[in-house]
Amino acid sequence: MTLKHIASFLIITLLLAACSAPTSAPSDQTGNPTLPPAQTSPTNQPSAPSAYPAPNSSVAPSTSAYPAPYSSVLPTYSPYPEPGNPGTGTSLIPPSGYEPQPGDDSLKRDQVFLDVSNSQPVVTASEPAQANAVLTGNLPDPCHLLRVIVTPPDASKTINIEVYSLVDPNTGCVTKLEPFTASIPLGSYSSGQYTVVANGDKLGQFPTSFAPQPGDEQLTRSEVIIDRSASKLVKSGTQPNQVSVNLKGDLPTPCTQLRIVLTPAATQNKINLEVYSVYDSKANCITVIQPYQIIYPLGSFSSGHYSIYVNGELLGEFDV
Repeated sequence: MTLKHIASFLIITLLLAACSAPTSAPSDQTGNPTLPPAQTSPTNQPSAPSAYPAPNSSVAPSTSAYPAPYSSVLPTYSPYPEPGNPGTGTSLIPPSGYEPQPGDDSLKRDQVFLDVSNSQPVVTASEPAQANAVLTGNLPDPCHLLRVIVTPPDASKTINIEVYSLVDPNTGCVTKLEPFTASIPLGSYSSGQYTVVANGDKLGQFPTSFAPQPGDEQLTRSEVIIDRSASKLVKSGTQPNQVSVNLKGDLPTPCTQLRIVLTPAATQNKINLEVYSVYDSKANCITVIQPYQIIYPLGSFSSGHYSIYVNGELLGEFDV
């Protein structure tokens, strides 16, 4: 090999060594090495999609792979009725004093033992008629509170009553039934016949007029059962005295209509009530005894001694 060839070989070897040597990292003005443009800092790299927000992110993603956090907003439904204002009623239903009260939501709802056979509607034969429901039964114990909600009549003229009780679950109480009787106003009604239902059980029906009606001549007249031991006179203590007759009895079917005719006091101060019933003999009706309780106003009296007769029999006497 000639000297010329040896020199060429050395030059090529030096060039290859120079190309394979590591390149020193560039430095900034402080002398610290900087990264090449292609190698950006990890904090500047676009993050990979995540199923949940990054720990330091204040912006929540539009979708999430886990449920949203628990909301503190309570649902609108409740196991007990929403509390109402004490001593208030609707324009149709007057207050009874047994409406839901503020604070009821902290109590436990419980049952009542309603005596359906001894609970019934009571109507005052005024214009318009005033209706009440007399409810009797038992609370689970003396610590339970009675609550009653009256729903105005629906399209079928049915008045629904919800009866239940409330109790403080943290209060100890004797285990003894607590009897109750409550008179619940149902409102004023000028026409029609209404059905009263309490906790799904029918308490009875009441009409709004007891005077003879047009078309009665086409119906069959019949007697009614009057419970004279339970029927009585009711006299107010104000002047002039307002006197009424509380009539209780039974009608043979729910289709039978009650009629009452008042004959005012004559010279001997005798007042007579003619009580009877009418029904359509061609109509099909279930044979179920229909109890009734009617408060029939007799009027105002200033002085004297009066006798009240019902269908010719003396019911009672009163002095004014």
